Amino acid sequence: MYWRGLFLFCWCWQPALFAAEIFCYDMPGDVPAAEQIQVKGQRIDGQHTARIAGWVLDILPKAVFINQPWQRCLSHAQQGRVTGLLSLGWTEERANIYSFPQLGKVPNPALALYEVPYNIYVHRQSQVRWDGRQFTGLKYGLITLKGYLAEQRLRELNALSPLQTDITQAVELVSKGRLDGYVVPPGVVDNMFRKQPGFAQLRQLDQPLFAMPLYLAFYPGYCQQNASKCQQIWQHLAAKKALWQQQQAPVTAQ
Repeated sequence: MYWRGLFLFCWCWQPALFAAEIFCYDMPGDVPAAEQIQVKGQRIDGQHTARIAGWVLDILPKAVFINQPWQRCLSHAQQGRVTGLLSLGWTEERANIYSFPQLGKVPNPALALYEVPYNIYVHRQSQVRWDGRQFTGLKYGLITLKGYLAEQRLRELNALSPLQTDITQAVELVSKGRLDGYVVPPGVVDNMFRKQPGFAQLRQLDQPLFAMPLYLAFYPGYCQQNASKCQQIWQHLAAKKALWQQQQAPVTAQ
């Protein structure tokens, strides 16, 4: 643990002069640790992130992956303290800060890592409805993970709860009628919520808040200095994703 602490200490205070590429991903600090997967000498949190990290290491064998709170990942990538982010949704605002695989003025969906839905959970007896454009039946608002695009979207819809609480308390608050609902993508947090006793009192709305592709995004200067390398990495990840999806597809009997 000493070497990792020393590495993180030095990394936090260094500008973007990398001996190896550093990629930041998040695991909310108040969520029980995800399963750690050994990937080419590194321990990565969560099977999904580990799979993508393995694909990156195929082409960048010296790359390092660090688990940090998401808002810190975003900040450090913007400042050039890390090379890139796993994984980031595209917006016009973010496109002015980070480097995405572009197709003209929009991101190239063929080079996305995956598409994630931001699912909405409410009480089973709730009158909350979502038609894809607006909510009805709200009393208290909804919460989501800090720094995620879902938080911005809820704020734009005037549906974000003013309650200053952590999302890990969401199941209890919704089951007791003190919160209208919460929004999370599939993954560690979602799986953790499903194991809580109060989850039996909740239901998932048919339509997610939104669904969007997520990308491996780089800090601003990296792709300016390494344009061909960025394209090579994005194309490599797309090829690995396509192969993995093909392997996951059910075999049809002949």
